[in-house]
Amino acid sequence: MPEAELETVRRELTRVRAERDALRRELCDLRAWLCSALGILREEGGRRELTPLGVAADAEIVDEVRRLQDELASRKAAEQADDPRWSGIDDLIMDNRKIHAIQAIRIGFDTSLQSAVDLLNERYTRLRRRHPDRFSDSADTYWDGFHSF
Repeated sequence: MPEAELETVRRELTRVRAERDALRRELCDLRAWLCSALGILREEGGRRELTPLGVAADAEIVDEVRRLQDELASRKAAEQADDPRWSGIDDLIMDNRKIHAIQAIRIGFDTSLQSAVDLLNERYTRLRRRHPDRFSDSADTYWDGFHSF
């Protein structure tokens, strides 16, 4: 191969490598941003005083996005006012039977304990706005003695 053509190939190879490296850096930045936004950065051991944070693998990122999608779908379903699953739960909420309401939410919506507590809080707020007169306790005392996560 003539020297001029060889030099052209070298320049093209250098350009392609630089482009590849830039894309790799961009992908690493995207992974780090996603892990930070999803709250799945993990600590990695190191010799430095500060512990560096490592990004999760692509499969872990996808799993967390799917988990959040499932949780969002569950919450959207739970928000529908005409959802028959809420009829009995609403009575428990208005009668200040929070533990029973959480159990019913977990069973009715197939959700985690933390999500059930969050749903209870959201539903309580909505019901308190719509039907303030139907609660057995005042808004000031409803959550007294109830401690969650």
